Amino acid sequence: QGLSLTKPGTLLKHQIEVRTFADWDNVIPGFFEADLVAHCGGNPNGAFLNTLVLVDISTGWLECMPLMRKSASDVIDGLKISQELMPFPLLGLDTDCGSEFINYDVLDFCEDNDITFTRARTHRKNDQAFVEEKNGSVVRRLVGYDRFEGRRAWEALARLYAVLRKYINFFQPSLKLTEKKRHGAKVTKRYDQAKTPFQRILCSAHVPDAQKQVLESEFASLDPVLLLHELQS
Repeated sequence: QGLSLTKPGTLLKHQIEVRTFADWDNVIPGFFEADLVAHCGGNPNGAFLNTLVLVDISTGWLECMPLMRKSASDVIDGLKISQELMPFPLLGLDTDCGSEFINYDVLDFCEDNDITFTRARTHRKNDQAFVEEKNGSVVRRLVGYDRFEGRRAWEALARLYAVLRKYINFFQPSLKLTEKKRHGAKVTKRYDQAKTPFQRILCSAHVPDAQKQVLESEFASLDPVLLLHELQS
């Protein structure tokens, strides 16, 4: 099991709106949950790599960025690179209350780029259920719980994530919760048909046709078997 290394950033919490797990209805593409996965190997001392994980709520589009340090500047650098890769603008960012997110630098970055910045409630992991699921099913499953540090490890993770984003976003379908009803102690959930993030983008009326054509061209050039072989090698 990985350690939770989130250290509360209390300085600006009162300035950042709280968003709960129930506030994501009818959201359009571009609103992302963000979190950091620590690659400390069970030892939080010293310097080690982190992965910035970004998940779009509407489509499930995933971006992973390796960070050399757990700092606001590294988070912002990761967000800037992710913005260049995303098939739609970054409109909203929802994070936990860690000090690497809740600080003036990230707040200023969001305000300068017209990004809606919200945060989860303290100690309420369900508020970030989308990104927490990807932390385990994608990052931990492929990268594991070992310790990674240094430039060579960062470059290796960057190469891995460059392939992983294509395999997950274009070829890995997932279910999406569409309805949840409670009848006393019984909870009934309904899901839509399993789709890849790429397929959800094609179905979205909020993504321009020109961008959809770019993604379709990229999809036609990809071989899922080759991508999987690259991930395993």
